[in-house]
Amino acid sequence: MLASPFAHIHRLPAVRLGGAVVSILLVAACSSLPPPVEQMAVTRTTVARVSAAPSAVDAAPVELSQARDKLSRAERAMNDKDYVTARRLSAEAEADATVAESRASAMRGERALKEIRDSIRSLQDEINRRAP
Repeated sequence: MLASPFAHIHRLPAVRLGGAVVSILLVAACSSLPPPVEQMAVTRTTVARVSAAPSAVDAAPVELSQARDKLSRAERAMNDKDYVTARRLSAEAEADATVAESRASAMRGERALKEIRDSIRSLQDEINRRAP
């Protein structure tokens, strides 16, 4: 038996309906993401800890300022129930704060290394003065 050239027309409403259902499910899934409460708490703690360290304030003021700004924007996104943006900004704020903390640590390490080198140089000078 030959198929009618218009047989596919009967399937179009089902395909459209299926596409619409999938679209609705995707939108519902995205809008039902839970608020990033825990991530925001961790970020707040990290930014506060790094902000309280004078070495971080001195070593990486730009990164620390960016972390504070992004945390503030994440807080606003949470209030607006834009959890995707809040989650992204929170992660970025935490990363910026961690960079500031790392720069401060590196700066302390560089200072310690300089002090050790200065001590070695002083000891070497002392040895050279006492040598016959």
